[in-house]
Amino acid sequence: MHESCMIDVMGTDSIAMDGRTANLLGALVTALGDAQRTASEDASGQSGATPAALTYLLQEPGAGIDQISGPLGLTQSAATRLVDRLERDGKARREPGATGRKVSVFLTPEGTREAERLLELRRGLMGDAMSVLRPDERTVLTGLIERMLAHLTTDADHGQRICRMCALDECPKQSCPVDTAAAARTKGPS
Repeated sequence: MHESCMIDVMGTDSIAMDGRTANLLGALVTALGDAQRTASEDASGQSGATPAALTYLLQEPGAGIDQISGPLGLTQSAATRLVDRLERDGKARREPGATGRKVSVFLTPEGTREAERLLELRRGLMGDAMSVLRPDERTVLTGLIERMLAHLTTDADHGQRICRMCALDECPKQSCPVDTAAAARTKGPS
C-alpha cells in the first residue's frame, strides 16, 4: 500500500468502531473499485494505470512525467513507458516544457475523447450505485463522504492520487474536500 494511504486505525481507541459498518463500507469500496476498474479497462482496452493517466491528463494538460508518476503511483521510468505507450497509440503527445529541459504531456483529440468517455462511464457507475437512495439520502451521503475524504487526505500529493479520476467540472477545486484538507495540512497548524 502507498505509504501516504495508510491509516492508523489503532489510534482510534476513543471511538467505538462499528465492525459491521466498517465491513460494509469496505465491501462497497471494493465493489465500486472493481466495477470502475473493469469498466475502464474494457472501455479503453488498456489495463493498469492507463485509464487513470488519461483522466489525469484531461485534468492536468501539460503535466510533466514527474507530475504524472505521483498521482498514478508509478516510478518515473514506469510513467515514461506509459506516456510512450499513450503516444504510440495516438492518445497523447509530448511537447517541450517551459524550461526546455522537461517535456509536457498533452492528450490528443482521440485521447481527450477517451478520457471523457471514461469519466462518463465512472459517472454512470456511481450514479447507478446511488440510484437506490432518495434525494435526501444522497444529500446526507455527500456530507458524510466529504468528511471522510477530508479526514483521509494526508497532503497535496495524496490528494492528487485520490482525485486522479475525478470529474473536476462536478467537484471544482474551491468546493473539493480533498483540496481543502490538503491545503490545510500543507499550511500546518495556525
